[in-house]
Amino acid sequence: MKKGLLIFGIILLISNILIGLIVSSYETFNVCLTSVVIIATTFLLEWLSSSNLKDAFKISLTVLFSFLGLVEFVLGLIAPNQFEDNWYLVVIIVLIIIESLFLISSKLTSKY
Repeated sequence: MKKGLLIFGIILLISNILIGLIVSSYETFNVCLTSVVIIATTFLLEWLSSSNLKDAFKISLTVLFSFLGLVEFVLGLIAPNQFEDNWYLVVIIVLIIIESLFLISSKLTSKY
């Protein structure tokens, strides 16, 4: 399962970059932002799969992280091409922080 997630993440990342090179309306800022989202989501899912959490925690957090990763990706697609006053970027950062806190708190409170 671990290698499958990593390979899937790499395929999504390469596809995102290639689509960014092909489609002229897919701005470089958005390609970079969605690529970071793919990398962060893949990293969190890999970290989750390598943890010693019980299966119910792993399954529920995997579903939650995948859904939030999809939301972050869509927000990255429609985000304006600027750093200043970019609330889409702020929401993406906050969601990644929330995902990380969920994973850390689950690992700290779980009794394996």
